[in-house]
Amino acid sequence: MALPAWWQVVTPHKDIREKSFTEAVFAADLGDVLSGTAPEEYRDPRLFFAKTYLTAGLKNLARNVIERLTSGRGNPVIQLQTPFGGGKTHALITLYHLVKSFSEINHIEQVKELVSETIGFTGVRVAAFVGTAADPVKGKTPWGEIAHQLGCYEVVKDHDVRRVAPGKERIKEILQKGGPALILIDELLEYIVKANRVEKVERITQGQTLAFLQELSESVAASGKTALVLTLPASILEHYDEEAEKALAQLQKVSGRVESIYVPVEGMEVYEVIRKRLFEDLGDQKVHRQVAEQYLKLYQGLGTEVPGEVKETAFREKIERAYPFHPEFIDVLYERWGSYPTFQRTRGVLRLLAQVVGDLYERKVSGPLIQSSLVNLSSLPIRREFVKHIGNEYDSVINSDIHGKAARIDQEMGSEYEKYGIARGLATAVFLYSFSGAQRRGVTLPWLRVALLREGIPTTIVGDAVNKLEESLWYFHAEKHVYSFKNQPNLNKVITDREETIEEGQIREALSENLTRLAKEGPFEVYLWPREATGVSDNRRLKLVVFDPELKEGAPETKAFAKELLEKAGATFRVYRNIVFALAVDQDAYTGLKGKLRRYLALKDIAKDTSLSLAPASREDLQAKLKQAEKDIPFQVINAYRHVGWGGNGGVVWRDMGLPSTGEGSLTGRVFRYLKDEKPILSSITPKLVLEKGIGQDEEEKSIQEIYDIFLKTPGFPCLENEEVLLKAVREGAEKGVFGVRTGDRLFFRESPLNPESDSLIVRPEKAAQEKKSSSDKPGYERETVPGGTEEVKEKPESEPGSSPSGDKEKRPRKLVIKASVPWDKLSSIVTGVIRPLKTSGAEPEITIEIKAETPGGFDRTTLDTKVKETLSQLGARIMQWDEE
Repeated sequence: MALPAWWQVVTPHKDIREKSFTEAVFAADLGDVLSGTAPEEYRDPRLFFAKTYLTAGLKNLARNVIERLTSGRGNPVIQLQTPFGGGKTHALITLYHLVKSFSEINHIEQVKELVSETIGFTGVRVAAFVGTAADPVKGKTPWGEIAHQLGCYEVVKDHDVRRVAPGKERIKEILQKGGPALILIDELLEYIVKANRVEKVERITQGQTLAFLQELSESVAASGKTALVLTLPASILEHYDEEAEKALAQLQKVSGRVESIYVPVEGMEVYEVIRKRLFEDLGDQKVHRQVAEQYLKLYQGLGTEVPGEVKETAFREKIERAYPFHPEFIDVLYERWGSYPTFQRTRGVLRLLAQVVGDLYERKVSGPLIQSSLVNLSSLPIRREFVKHIGNEYDSVINSDIHGKAARIDQEMGSEYEKYGIARGLATAVFLYSFSGAQRRGVTLPWLRVALLREGIPTTIVGDAVNKLEESLWYFHAEKHVYSFKNQPNLNKVITDREETIEEGQIREALSENLTRLAKEGPFEVYLWPREATGVSDNRRLKLVVFDPELKEGAPETKAFAKELLEKAGATFRVYRNIVFALAVDQDAYTGLKGKLRRYLALKDIAKDTSLSLAPASREDLQAKLKQAEKDIPFQVINAYRHVGWGGNGGVVWRDMGLPSTGEGSLTGRVFRYLKDEKPILSSITPKLVLEKGIGQDEEEKSIQEIYDIFLKTPGFPCLENEEVLLKAVREGAEKGVFGVRTGDRLFFRESPLNPESDSLIVRPEKAAQEKKSSSDKPGYERETVPGGTEEVKEKPESEPGSSPSGDKEKRPRKLVIKASVPWDKLSSIVTGVIRPLKTSGAEPEITIEIKAETPGGFDRTTLDTKVKETLSQLGARIMQWDEE
């Protein structure tokens, strides 16, 4: 069964629910009570006791005072000495109302517990002096004010006017005439500091107030039914000077001779004080116990991942006593923030918690308990309660890291992060633990689990979330597994600042260097970031053109450049169009890559910066980050360059290669494997494919070189990895009779040619079979039975040069000149049927072409100069005649 949210169980006071309270409500001031200007909660005795929890210390103090005033027993002089905000003033107000207005409140249950009806106490006079309210120049002195309130001012009038301590005899006279009385003195140090300055100016013997305090303490101790209760700070406030320190030491020495020291609030009583003041109804105690039991089970199940004390059964009681607050939250406020003199412990905690409760109640934030991770530092009143003690510069720290970056982590991560505000909650908790008036600062991971974990939150999420805070926040520091916020930037901030100095040119240079390394190996000629097709050569080698990152995949300019690459090679048309492959970046991946490169360059720059002061831990972290960046960049580059393009039947075909596998270390290697897997590049082909793609329907034979060129030139055809792929298929085709292979004067059909060469001819099987059959009947050929029983036709051994097969001499011409008119679309047959046989006979044919062309519209100069002439020039032809009409 799910635990109820705390606001479903308890009810805050109306002023907190409606957020109508003022800070003065929590600023107890005895002087305001005396003057009648205090808030009603302090001024009205009945309302005061209704909202006050009487701690054990406060009860002991009250009983001692009542006993002293009624029977003369008990401690006559009592000093309340606690840290600032420890409840001293509240204790004085309690005594003031209890003694002065006893008849109005003696029906209240708490009061009945303090005063037994048998002693017959009805109240006595109360005289109070508040150092912060007194005027050391024009107002009454402490002795004058106390005498006045006890009705005996005339006894010390002269001393009061002259501002000289009256002595013990006159003080005893006042105590005797006034009868049983309670004397309260608050903030006496404040008055002494001011009085000392006046005494110097007026040339009055210094130390009159200290002298009076000593005389009063001794007189009260000697009297029968008078009690003196005074407060002293445990330490000096920052705004006091050296003189004040001396005064405090003297004050403690003087009062310490006769007084007893009481502590108004101790241990877990602070929980009760807080609950009494903030909530009008605490709800069902069974729910408190149920919540405490569930939290104890949670902590015990986490073992060593949480501090030992939260797994003890005593912590369950602590949760019950603090409900609806988690004790961890109250403790960090009381012990850490309470150590700041300006925070004023109980008073400061109450004021802050009123803001927190009002905010959470209004927003109905889910949670069985109010934990430190739930504090809303985006609320300006709450934030102000913290920042005013540590400095306004922490406003920007909260905005940057907690309200900004931590909140973004929750949004980006989604799931439990966003639902429970994991990153923001942890950052808030770390912030609360980061400050103390003492040396103890920061928080460990076990205590962060206590600050965050509650019903519904996965217990394993804390470590992961803290790592994300370390990686992202600017003022979040981790030293020896202790986390804290400081107003000095951490390494993240140093890196971010340095990243802003990295220019685009540096990023491009770093990318170029990485691409050069990643494209070293492989079968491609690699061209990095060419701007024009002119820079990409037109030969028979595979080419990979790596596009400039500004040319994004899918962009019009990218498509246009890819088309230009396939069609042109400088001023002429590209011949080998099927072996050019383009590689372009993925736009989203490149954005991430730029960020990675920028960070890498910033890290390198910081590592070389000897003027930068970094803590040893940060220096180690820097080196680790740099090493990781160097390791990650190659993968990021390969991931970004993932779009590969090649020529297809209808233009350029683009494909996304997807994410690379982990450990991929070669860009060209990855592209090559992908192209082979997807079949644009083939490592093997069938003889049938050679016949279908390589020889036209009207062609009977064609050279291997020409066929190879067809595969290299024709977009949409498979691209062969190398010439050996074709030669392997040729050997297989000849052996299986798919086609014949003519090498020199010999035709191989149904037998494997030993070493077919690029100028060997592929012969259609019909012609090869016919030639084999015909040649067996010709002179010079004979049939031979081979193993297996089949017959092959082979040439007979040659007869002597110049003789016929029958032995007669045959005239063999040694020179041949041919001039013929050939249809333009049959030129390829001239090469295979004329030029190659002549070359096979040992000739080096000299070819002169005579071309006559005529068109009614005339030829444009571009066609003649940049196409015709340029092509002839590239072929190495010597133009012997060029006539134009």
